[in-house]
Amino acid sequence: MSKLKSLSDALDGIEDGATVGIGGWIFNSQPMALVRGLIRRNKRNLRLVPAPGSIAPDMLIGAGCVAETGCVFISFEQFGLAPHFRRAAETGSIRIHELDGPAIAGGLRAAACDLPYGLIPDMCTDLPRVNPQTYQPVPHAPGERAMLKVPAIHLDVTLLNVQYFGPVFFDVLMAQASKKVIVSVDRIVPTKIIRRDNHLTKLPSAFVHSVVEAPFGAHPTSSGGLYEADDDHLAEYVRASGGATSFTKYLDTYVSGATTHADYHRRIGSPRLRETASR
Repeated sequence: MSKLKSLSDALDGIEDGATVGIGGWIFNSQPMALVRGLIRRNKRNLRLVPAPGSIAPDMLIGAGCVAETGCVFISFEQFGLAPHFRRAAETGSIRIHELDGPAIAGGLRAAACDLPYGLIPDMCTDLPRVNPQTYQPVPHAPGERAMLKVPAIHLDVTLLNVQYFGPVFFDVLMAQASKKVIVSVDRIVPTKIIRRDNHLTKLPSAFVHSVVEAPFGAHPTSSGGLYEADDDHLAEYVRASGGATSFTKYLDTYVSGATTHADYHRRIGSPRLRETASR
């Protein structure tokens, strides 16, 4: 059976309340085509586990898809704080579990190894006090390094944007800890090209459930070695997220009103994206 699927078919089976891993890193390789597809399906009560991200988790929160998230941070860097994540944190509209990188890595690694918990170094932060359900001290003898026990992070599905011409971030760990992995790719190439540059393939075929061909599928974030982040569109998103009316208009324009990935390209207005969409 071919793993190559349409965007809509690939998202079949993701239920309300699913635990969803979001790959990439801030403005790099966020799986935006897949995220917009989830929003169009009106998914609810999702539990997000994003790598340090930006627009992907923030848009899902703003669209009302998220009940809780465990994350290091969600940020828009030079554009300011993540608007919907900040609003949700301030109002308590979603449950937020404060984590750091070692806790996410340790939890994902434990799930990948089918262990109930992972061990991470105690970095002497306030996290065990802020999130005692996650960070549990491990007894140790004098002179031994202090360690913390963190629960395994089991993911129902992970959304990624590949191939890896740059860093892999938490993507591989997320794939290893996930029941299902859906990836978007900019284009399908012959097997001989994959074999010629096999060092760029970080996920074995057995890990991946579905492959979606989505040119510029990480837009408006970057895809390492292929295209840069679209700063103008990221700024537009932040402005639109300032109020309910403007954000609804944004979703109507770029998500619910763009029923296919090619429609999204046309609505963005970039000549390069329009050219790609027409191929």
